[in-house]
Amino acid sequence: MANPTGVIADAFEKLKQSISEEDAHNFASTELKDVWSAVREIDSKQRKRRSAQNLRRIEPLLRGIEKYSKVIEVLCNGTPYLPYVWAPIKLMLEIASHHRDIFEALLSAYADIGAALPRFDRYKKAFNDNPEFQHVLAAVYTGILDFHQRAYKFFRRRAWHIIFLSLWKDFGSRFDCIIDSLKTQRDLVDVEAASFDIVEAKESRTRMQDEIRQRQRRELEILEENEKNARISQLQHSIAWLSFDETTQEIEHERMSEKRHNGTCVWMANEPRLKSWMKDDAERPCLWLNGKPGSGKSVMCAYIVQTLTNTPGLTACYYFCNSKDTGSICHQILTIIVLQILRRHPDICTFITNEFVYRGVSCGIAQLRILVPQLLEIIAYTRIVVDGIDECLKEDQKAILKELQFVCTGPTTRCKVLFSSRKEVHIREKLFEQPQISLDGRQEVDWDIRSFVKYKITKLHTSDQGLLNRIELILVEKANGGMFLWVRLVVDELKYCYSDSALEETATSLPKGLKAAYGRILDRIMDPNNPRNAKYMAIRILGWIACSYRILKGYELLDGIAFDASNTNLTPKTKIRKEILDLCRPLIEESPGSTIDFVHFSAKEYILEEEYQAARPFIWLENAHLDISFSCVTFLNSCISLLPGHSTDAERAAIVVRGFHGLQIYADKFWYKHLLTYCGLLDQHQRQFSTELLDQLQLLLKFKKEEFIWPNSISKESVNNDIIETPGLEALINLPDIRRFVSDVLVSRAKMNQNSSSDKPPETIPLESCNIDPTHFSAVRLYYQQITESLLDDKAIVRFPGLDWKDLQVFRDTYRASAFVCRYLHCDFSADGFESPSQRAKHESRHQRRYHCTHLSCVYFKTGFTTRNLLKKHNEKYHPAIAEGPSLADSLMSSVVPFFVQEPPNQLQLLQMATQAQYRTQNGLQGSNIGMNGVAGASNALTPNQVIQMQLQRRAQALFQMQLPHLQNQYGPNIPDVVLQKMKQLCHANALQQLRDNLGTQLRSRIDPATAHVGARNSMGYPETSSNV
Repeated sequence: MANPTGVIADAFEKLKQSISEEDAHNFASTELKDVWSAVREIDSKQRKRRSAQNLRRIEPLLRGIEKYSKVIEVLCNGTPYLPYVWAPIKLMLEIASHHRDIFEALLSAYADIGAALPRFDRYKKAFNDNPEFQHVLAAVYTGILDFHQRAYKFFRRRAWHIIFLSLWKDFGSRFDCIIDSLKTQRDLVDVEAASFDIVEAKESRTRMQDEIRQRQRRELEILEENEKNARISQLQHSIAWLSFDETTQEIEHERMSEKRHNGTCVWMANEPRLKSWMKDDAERPCLWLNGKPGSGKSVMCAYIVQTLTNTPGLTACYYFCNSKDTGSICHQILTIIVLQILRRHPDICTFITNEFVYRGVSCGIAQLRILVPQLLEIIAYTRIVVDGIDECLKEDQKAILKELQFVCTGPTTRCKVLFSSRKEVHIREKLFEQPQISLDGRQEVDWDIRSFVKYKITKLHTSDQGLLNRIELILVEKANGGMFLWVRLVVDELKYCYSDSALEETATSLPKGLKAAYGRILDRIMDPNNPRNAKYMAIRILGWIACSYRILKGYELLDGIAFDASNTNLTPKTKIRKEILDLCRPLIEESPGSTIDFVHFSAKEYILEEEYQAARPFIWLENAHLDISFSCVTFLNSCISLLPGHSTDAERAAIVVRGFHGLQIYADKFWYKHLLTYCGLLDQHQRQFSTELLDQLQLLLKFKKEEFIWPNSISKESVNNDIIETPGLEALINLPDIRRFVSDVLVSRAKMNQNSSSDKPPETIPLESCNIDPTHFSAVRLYYQQITESLLDDKAIVRFPGLDWKDLQVFRDTYRASAFVCRYLHCDFSADGFESPSQRAKHESRHQRRYHCTHLSCVYFKTGFTTRNLLKKHNEKYHPAIAEGPSLADSLMSSVVPFFVQEPPNQLQLLQMATQAQYRTQNGLQGSNIGMNGVAGASNALTPNQVIQMQLQRRAQALFQMQLPHLQNQYGPNIPDVVLQKMKQLCHANALQQLRDNLGTQLRSRIDPATAHVGARNSMGYPETSSNV
């Protein structure tokens, strides 16, 4: 058994180590009378403000501590231990006194502690030298200081008033454990007093103390495990609520970090403006990093993020913008900020779940505008890096600058934001007055360029060191003030020189500037000496990459450019090899996930916007969208073989495994968007519709379902309105069949996106899409996906024994990385999937809200929750289960009786008669003589309890029938008995709650306070005043 003095010393040191030096000094000099004075002063101020909160509730605690201090002096003589019992009370009362709800929570806690303290004054003389009693004193000291330590952590946290109540809710279990421990010690003291004179009881008392300690140790272990599990659940719920995949940003940061050459960018850590921006203060919260295209801004931002991550105490957030980002960029940036803060500080998940998730609000921009500033106020030292805002649309650029400066750099936060972009006009207007770091003309950047050039030229084919030195000087001079991208482009061109003379001649003639470098590469592509087909294919590759609606996979691009007017079928002979992409290097590069994209956003801008020849850009938008539309439509025409009427499962597997359907997901998702864009461009330039595309569109009409009837949820009026309002269809005005076909696809796709809502299991969405699709495209997509997933399964060769193993292995290597697409069609990942079913399931769980509240009036009756635990927490907070009472009628009446304390019985009879009459009217029962309390007034008389019981059964059954389809969707036709029983119990509890609410409302409406209520009081001798009503 531990020494009592040692137990007290341990508790003291634990608390002292968790507080500041200033507070420790104040605690040591605080006396109990100072606490009393502080309480009186707070009470006086509250009374002056007319906001008194009954501070007398704390009196039992202070008097108990006073008595306790006189008893424990024997163990604390000559030590600083004793003031730590009462000093924290003074500090926390003073801090909390200006926040009413927080002060109320603290007062309640202190009142509970005061009520649980042992009655030391009764037994001081008897137990003064008793060892067991000293252990009790030590245990009480430990309990009080444990509470102080945890409460201090709340109150001394930055922006504690924002997060306090949320954390305090979860502190409840720990607080109950402390109170139980104090009560146990109190009861033990009472037992000790009763048996003190019995010598034989000493062994029993010792054993009792050991049992108490062991039980408390077990309870503490269970409590800590429960708290750990609760935090894990809250973290999962918070991430699910945010519903955003941060891996894309992580991959982009890693990709940019890998591009940095060793030794470069390190000068930035000593840049005065960056150091000032990183400093933990509120000065100049914005910093603008700018530079010309290709100057290494994104790589520099990746290095800055890494520097921030390695800074102690600093929380780094980042977002790399991309020209193909869709949706609300501001929403995505704010969401990723919350996610990255949550990953670094998982304990704030308690605040997010209690204040947002469990309250039933969605993760919209309005909620993020509230949440993000609160988190930045709580997490003091935060820095945010947003790179590439110039790649976004101009509307998004303005919104990003306005939103982040407003949300993230308010007066109550010490957060700072770094924006990185080119010096575009509207960006300069917004950030001109902010501190800037320009990469243009920096000597440090020139040093980095020289280091980078030295590294790159070592890969050239020559052993002449003098030549390499001359090339190095030429490249550094022509890099035009720090353009890393220019160096990458021209060095790649030098790689194709296979003699020293060619190397020197090419290096000397290299163009100066990034645009000139782009133009030179395009000139090489369009060289008259190149084969016509090579130039044609290079233009198509660049057009596909520039105009696609998402970044393309390599196999999608290769299959897409295989189709043209001379080739409308993909076969082993027409399939294009990957080497063709070399025609466009170094303008394009392979990115993570086997995607193909431009080496830099400025390359896309150049080929789409800059004048190349004859005052026209290199890529004509209408030609590119025509090309993509033609390939997608032509490909879809070849997919008719995937429908059940045209092939069996085995035949479909044999078709798909050959790799001729790599364009399926992209073509199905975007074919009509490219078509409408092409149509819109035709209207602008007054051009004729392509006859080749028209022929393929005519063939596509075979996918239209015969005698299709729109579901009731899609009215004819809404279809016609959507047709009229859809841009790009005017070019099809003279093609009514095709126009109607495209319009139907538009309407059905919009309905599918709505229909793939979170209350539907993902397994049902593809089938439902087939039902509301007036074409067979949804069916093709469904059967293609089923076959693809079957081929990726380990048992594919068993299920389809006729497959060639080599073809199957190539298929898996090519398509596995993104084959398992999200089945919620409004999601971006429905067109770019995951590597395994488990990864997809994890992602889809963020969409799903399978668990519905059974309370009809609750918003979550329809929207539901993503997990069972979320529903459980919701029910515990907003719809607590009704405890079983002695009778059903008594249980229902318990919510009504408080309105009739000491009322005459005729008012309760009004309610009972109304209840019976309502039930008889609803159920067509005849007769008006209804017996009260079972007295026969008619042959079919019902007691109030019977009436309420029948109403309850009807309501519970109705609720159960409404929930049954959700259970069937989740479990299939064979729903486990335990699930059915649980659902019936929930429906019964909620029906009971509804009856209680309805009866209370009904009662108030039936009683006229001006007559019946007051008259009843008069008959009982009460004065006739409105205050009695």
